[in-house]
Amino acid sequence: MPTHTAIAALAKGQLDAIQVETEKPGAGQVRIQVAYASMIAFDTYVTDRGHAVAEYPVILGLNVSGTVAEVGAGVPSLTAGDRVIGFSVFGHGRKDALKGTMQEFVVLPSYLCAKIPDTLALEAAATIPDNFITAFYTLFDQFSLPVPESFPAPSPPPNHDRPILIYGAGATGGQYALQLLCAAGYTNVVATASAKHHALLRSLGAKHVFDYRSSTLAADIARAVGGAVELAMDAITAEGTIARIAQVLSPRGTVALLLPIKEGDAVAVGDAPMHWEIRAGRNPFSAETKIAYVRTFLYANNEFLKENLMPKILPQLLAAGIIQPNRTRLLDQGTFKERVAAGLDLLRNNQVSGEKIIVKVALD
Repeated sequence: MPTHTAIAALAKGQLDAIQVETEKPGAGQVRIQVAYASMIAFDTYVTDRGHAVAEYPVILGLNVSGTVAEVGAGVPSLTAGDRVIGFSVFGHGRKDALKGTMQEFVVLPSYLCAKIPDTLALEAAATIPDNFITAFYTLFDQFSLPVPESFPAPSPPPNHDRPILIYGAGATGGQYALQLLCAAGYTNVVATASAKHHALLRSLGAKHVFDYRSSTLAADIARAVGGAVELAMDAITAEGTIARIAQVLSPRGTVALLLPIKEGDAVAVGDAPMHWEIRAGRNPFSAETKIAYVRTFLYANNEFLKENLMPKILPQLLAAGIIQPNRTRLLDQGTFKERVAAGLDLLRNNQVSGEKIIVKVALD
């Protein structure tokens, strides 16, 4: 069987280029020739901590953009030559771990792929899948907001003016949440972020924007919305951000925490311990508050989202120009391994804000 190059963690703290078999797609699958792949903090968890590793080697990367090279049986929606993006669901043992996108070819289930318009550059498209899925899953599954019949929503949804907080909206996932809420017809969305992101967030649909560093943040939000917020999404999820959300959330409200929870108040990856639920004795919320722990990898447990989100909904949003990709930090210099190593260093040192690290995978 032919082989191709991939970048993988071979052991905790050990990164290298390896050769892996170039698979043929099975039923319901497509093989993608990868042009670009994105990097997120999760890649450092795998590389530096061995997080979620069942067996080495583990190929890095969750997002992919490229061209369909081959289609398996039972995939009527895609054909060879289509420009696509895809999401690799990590964490179910060695076979799925080898589905990481930081490689020249990757085989994915077709339900994790979306066809993109010719006007969307592959470099920019690689920013979309994981954060878009996270935002949509949080809003329309974890918050149980009704999915509009079409986007933009033809009429305002029930309670369209309910106060909804996106904390850390300058983060890439927060940006997609704002776009989706705006397209779904919600009109009273509050965003927190660094001041440098405020103009962008307003353009994406935020009605109120505040600097998360403000000493009067809770009072400012309460004044703007006339009380407490009912729904809050924490796109950062550290103990400090959770504590500040608790100050503005209605006691009977719902908070969605994008896991993992970092100790303290830092957003950097670092060596701080991480947790998968709020630790005992540290829950600042009311006993009546609903806490949703968001694990994006589980989104396909929702059959509607599995069948529709990537294959149907996202292509329509992109074709209509309703969803815009994040800004990119393109790494295209040096060897493939050097590009990935540079991306890991940027993430470890918290040098990424409001943009996505994109690695050029196509080898020269």
